[in-house]
Amino acid sequence: MTAESMQSNEPAESLEASNTSYDIVPYPSHPFRQTHPERLYAMARMFGLTPTDINNCRVLEIGCAGGGNIIPMAELLPNSQFVGFDLSQKQIESAQASIDKLGLTNVEVKQLDILKVDESLGKFDYVLCHGVYSWVPPEVRAKILEICRDCLTPQGIAYVSYNTLPGWHLRGAIRDMMNYHTRTLNDPQKKTQQARALLEFLASAVHKDAGAYGSMIHSELNLLKNQSDNYLYHDHLETDNYQFYFHEFVEEANKYDLQYLAESHLATMWTGNFPKEVAQTLERVAPDIIQREQYADFVRNRMFRQTLLCPRRVKVDRALNAQTLDGAWLSSPMRRIDNPPGSELPEGAVSYRNLQTNQGLNTTDARMIAALDLVGQSFPLAVSFDDMIAHVQQTVEAAKTADPDALRREMANNVIHLTVGGLVELSYSPSRFTKEITVKPKTSGVSRLQAASVDRLTNGRHELIKLDDLTRHIVTLVDGEKTHHEIRNGLKTMLTDGTLTMRKDGEAMEPPSGEVLERIASEALAKALDRLSKAAMLIS
Repeated sequence: MTAESMQSNEPAESLEASNTSYDIVPYPSHPFRQTHPERLYAMARMFGLTPTDINNCRVLEIGCAGGGNIIPMAELLPNSQFVGFDLSQKQIESAQASIDKLGLTNVEVKQLDILKVDESLGKFDYVLCHGVYSWVPPEVRAKILEICRDCLTPQGIAYVSYNTLPGWHLRGAIRDMMNYHTRTLNDPQKKTQQARALLEFLASAVHKDAGAYGSMIHSELNLLKNQSDNYLYHDHLETDNYQFYFHEFVEEANKYDLQYLAESHLATMWTGNFPKEVAQTLERVAPDIIQREQYADFVRNRMFRQTLLCPRRVKVDRALNAQTLDGAWLSSPMRRIDNPPGSELPEGAVSYRNLQTNQGLNTTDARMIAALDLVGQSFPLAVSFDDMIAHVQQTVEAAKTADPDALRREMANNVIHLTVGGLVELSYSPSRFTKEITVKPKTSGVSRLQAASVDRLTNGRHELIKLDDLTRHIVTLVDGEKTHHEIRNGLKTMLTDGTLTMRKDGEAMEPPSGEVLERIASEALAKALDRLSKAAMLIS
């Protein structure tokens, strides 16, 4: 798409009537780790609530689309019950087809208008509403909060995401321009094409160094050019798109006897992640959590929030202490970094970096070095806090003779700082996947179903993982029923029948045979299983 692709506006087109734009342009249905009951449970428990065990809970998703979020949850939490609804009949049919193929009996999806939801849905321990609240009119937003109030159990948690101000002021200007340019177009494909053409034109006409405006144009272009048409159409070109200051959202929630609990990403709440002077000012001018979060949004120019709500009558206690780590599990892709750039480390110090968030720390504490090495080496598996303490006691000389209670308190304090700093993730349940490559390895039914058609699969951490074409095809064979020999034979069949094509320098090769084929298949399978193990794709 180039600036030359821009077209003049013509009389408005007509489009065949449909119940919803999501029937015409289905929204990609993916897992969102931040919505998983495991995350909501952890945040609630850390802040003083007694949430329902995720292994025996009820979960409702408002706007479940094609089920890409709740269906993987349902497969790996078989003793919990899941209900999802969406206005789009087409997406519900897609979700139901997946449920039927997987043979799941603990998840139900239905086509339903939010405004028609009543008490017949029942009570839920966790209510999820991702990517809906900012894209519906006021009466529907009110109904969403009403559902959260009426459907939550006494210690229940609701997750609601929404666009925020002041960050969306600048993005909203870009949206207004795209909507003006496409105002006479109804066809979604033409609408998205012309929206992209406008962005290209603006980027060519406005230099990126032309102050804040030029920077904004080029920033949005860089963001949107890599997004799918589905995202651009629904997130930026829909009629309804509303943004709110954080305090406004909380005030609305209060009207429905709901209160602010936390953000799904704990690290965004900790003022210690700001420079020292900024953090001190926030603490001084904002005496309560609502004001502090609002001022933090001003500083960050925040565009999006993922807020957790709970019933207003519940007592919230955000004071974290050693008891917070009772029964806790820790995970982090922490790795040692040799010769970190731009820093002179003191003698004996070790530098670590979280490979996902790119956050790092340096430490000379032998206990923390042992703990961080264990967590990093175990990833993607979580490590229990108790096992971490035992490991430190076994491997660090000074810890062997230390008072056990004092050691636990000191390690708990350190882990809490790592958690609120975004370096380590805390949960209260062991991983639901394995790194072990067994005799009959297994991937989830959801991932095998996905692998038949797409290269982005849901892993055991409820994340979307992109796989190469070879590994994707191997996933379809890793079903817990086949041995390595049988999987290898299946791969050999794919290589000989044309399902998979070997290439050299971009050119297709004739499929090998005999010992060469056996060697290639064996090496490919070993490498693929190793990739799957490291990507949290194997389940017990």
